[in-house]
Amino acid sequence: MTRVAILGFHLESNAFAPVSEERHFRSLCYFEGEDIAREARKAAPALPAEVPAFCREMDALGKWTPVPIVVTACEPGGPVDERFYQATLAAMRQRLSSAGKLDAVYISNHGGMVSTAGPDPDGELYAMVRGVVGPKVAVVATVDLHANISERMVQNVDALVSYRTNPHMDQAERARDAARLLLGFVNGKKPQRAFVRLPLTPASVTLLTREGPYADAIKYGQSKLGNGVLDVSIIGGFVFSDSPKNGVAIVINGEQGADVRGTALDVATRIWEDRKRFVKRLTSIEDALRIDGKTIWSDAGDNPGGGGSGQTTALLRKLYEAKADNVLYGNFFEPQIAAAAQGQREITARFTEGFTVPAKVLKTTDGKCIGRRGIWAGRALELGPTAALQIGGITAVCVSKRKQCADPVFFEMHGLDIAAARTVVVKSRGHFRGGFDEFFTPDRVIEVDTPGLTSPVLERLDFKGLPRPVFPLDADAKWTPTAAVYE
Repeated sequence: MTRVAILGFHLESNAFAPVSEERHFRSLCYFEGEDIAREARKAAPALPAEVPAFCREMDALGKWTPVPIVVTACEPGGPVDERFYQATLAAMRQRLSSAGKLDAVYISNHGGMVSTAGPDPDGELYAMVRGVVGPKVAVVATVDLHANISERMVQNVDALVSYRTNPHMDQAERARDAARLLLGFVNGKKPQRAFVRLPLTPASVTLLTREGPYADAIKYGQSKLGNGVLDVSIIGGFVFSDSPKNGVAIVINGEQGADVRGTALDVATRIWEDRKRFVKRLTSIEDALRIDGKTIWSDAGDNPGGGGSGQTTALLRKLYEAKADNVLYGNFFEPQIAAAAQGQREITARFTEGFTVPAKVLKTTDGKCIGRRGIWAGRALELGPTAALQIGGITAVCVSKRKQCADPVFFEMHGLDIAAARTVVVKSRGHFRGGFDEFFTPDRVIEVDTPGLTSPVLERLDFKGLPRPVFPLDADAKWTPTAAVYE
């Protein structure tokens, strides 16, 4: 029977955010050994969605033996603490080394991680795996489309597969792709990969896949499948990681004999020629307040799903001062407010940024729920103690564990009627589109220019690690067409 090791490390690092520590991983997702297999079989697992999906696909494809190693994940945040990273890497290495003969390894990875000690812990992870299992064992990895891809990552796997949808709705599909690719290599296919990184570091708001330049790039890439090209992954990157491996990346996964180099250069050239479309203007708070009708607003500068604090109040203050009515706003990462609201009817809400206001407590919860739509559909979620507060004409949801407001369940668990609200405001950059699309068509989505660690106005941030010059920060950035090929 095919023996496949399964391991995972998920963190999207915002270099400007506080360090992501062991406690953050332990509180969200940390599983070792057989606990991974047990969790993957649950109806609503707490694992990254790729892991259960990979296991289900392997089950469907035939008899196999999973060899679970370590899977851990953290909400997007700052660089991973190097001590925790190295301890986790050591645990993975020890379990891999003692696993006996392996036919393959599946790595479930975000790919956008930086460490307090260096810019490429993902690459170090991949190199560790390859070093332990050797050159003949098939290794396939899946990554987020906001990954930042290094040469070391591509070099040490047989295939690297990224999501194709943003909002991310296809983790399970890409995990199934990975399972099929992996078995193909186990059964004798010879892998080959081409890799291009462009000097293009767009803000995440331009990387949606329903329409726009990134959607067009994804579609074009998929037209290149066939003739030995098995997968085309176009990875948009995460500019806030501020690392030398930042830049839109193209990975062509194929079998030997395929023109992976030519395909990579073709796709990369098309994207580079389209680079000026990867710039977007946001709506000012003042202009947003003048918009008529029912709308959903993205508090784009403070997206906890990109390392934002979840605590900025510039937009909340403006709405309150403007006496806005019938507004829902979530999620504020304010554990002390949520704690103060338990068992109370009214409180003085003291937000971290200094905004203090009287509030009526509408409902409190323990924060446990199951995702209903979008990226967390069917996932077990824990927000810690929560509170829905009436602040003038605004109902604000405060939570004790930081999480972007990408799922309607965060309002609905408090008995709030999204359909009846005039304005819904979410601390989310783009994933809310996959959760709230049953209430709002794309033309009723407003991306508001707000301050914070995820501001799409890149000039506001003090980048130090990007491989300058890069577009759009440097309008005169140049690209010399080259592609690396690995076999």
